Amino acid sequence: MQLADLSWEQCAEYLARDNRIILPLGATEQHGRHLGLGADFLIAQELARRIGAQTNVLVAPTLNYGMSHFHLEFPGTVSLAPTTLSAVLQDIFQSLYRHGFRRVFVVNGHGGNHPSLQSAANVIQNQFPDLRVKFFEWWLDGEITRLVDETLGTQQGTHASNHETALMLAVAPQSVHTARIAKRDAPVLPAREFDSPARFREKFPDGVMGLDPSPATVELGERILEKSAALGILEMENW
Repeated sequence: MQLADLSWEQCAEYLARDNRIILPLGATEQHGRHLGLGADFLIAQELARRIGAQTNVLVAPTLNYGMSHFHLEFPGTVSLAPTTLSAVLQDIFQSLYRHGFRRVFVVNGHGGNHPSLQSAANVIQNQFPDLRVKFFEWWLDGEITRLVDETLGTQQGTHASNHETALMLAVAPQSVHTARIAKRDAPVLPAREFDSPARFREKFPDGVMGLDPSPATVELGERILEKSAALGILEMENW
């Protein structure tokens, strides 16, 4: 069920039997020369849809913008400041709480959002102690990591590389422009210094971090989606 498809009365009927909601959170940012700028929110949206369909939990509209400052040297990237994203999430949580939602399951599709999400959850749960916020980030799970590493090679710092390309082939193939793939690795070296947008583009001029995206397949993308959705469903059912 999608919140956007319900009337306010139908939403009230849902709340009479369940106080959970799924919030997909993404970003609009560069993903190399070959992937559309909506990759992060499209993947989060599809995972949220699958989790919601299997658990009968309501899915809120996707928040398509996130904290993407380090990608701002690439045309099309739209970023919220960390404090802005935190404030937006707090307002969303507060609105949901007002109507009776008490458990918000955030399907986050962009790692750069995590600090703002954590900040928002800390602030809002201090204000409303009975509000519970849980996050799900597909790339952090050990089962997903093993699947990707065994299939495509060990990932060490990655953005718009092979596994994200595989996911997009499964989620939104029209947003994958395979002829534009730079068929080479973009090594990610350990560093203690934070990148500015300009330094990030100097280090990764195509916008890709990690292994060559070209081995990605739609079959692998669907396997990652299925496994990720199954893990999200388990998290939801045990909550």
